[in-house]
Amino acid sequence: MTALGVGVVGCGVISEIYLSNAALFPQIELRAVADLNLDAARAKAEAHGVQAMTPAELMARDDIDIVLNLTIPAAHVELGLAALEAGKHVYSEKPLAGSTADARRLVEAAEARGLRVGCAP
Repeated sequence: MTALGVGVVGCGVISEIYLSNAALFPQIELRAVADLNLDAARAKAEAHGVQAMTPAELMARDDIDIVLNLTIPAAHVELGLAALEAGKHVYSEKPLAGSTADARRLVEAAEARGLRVGCAP
């Protein structure tokens, strides 16, 4: 089985639990981290042996299959839609969106592209 390439966007406090546990799942491979604060991304990248980049650079990578969205809640929809438009599956920290209408937009965008979208409980 080929591992899914994972790119993490959002290198704040919650990212550490995801990043440190990624190696426990052989079906995924952590490939890159991104943040608007490049220093935060670089620190996480160095600690976990991956590349640091901007969110736009991460979205453009062909080896990223799924974007793990750990940004602030207000950015979840915008970043999720950008990832879907780039052909990436999306898994988001909660909440998926700030409104039911925005959550529907994400689900509909995923369905239209044959992609999946999910969220932490």
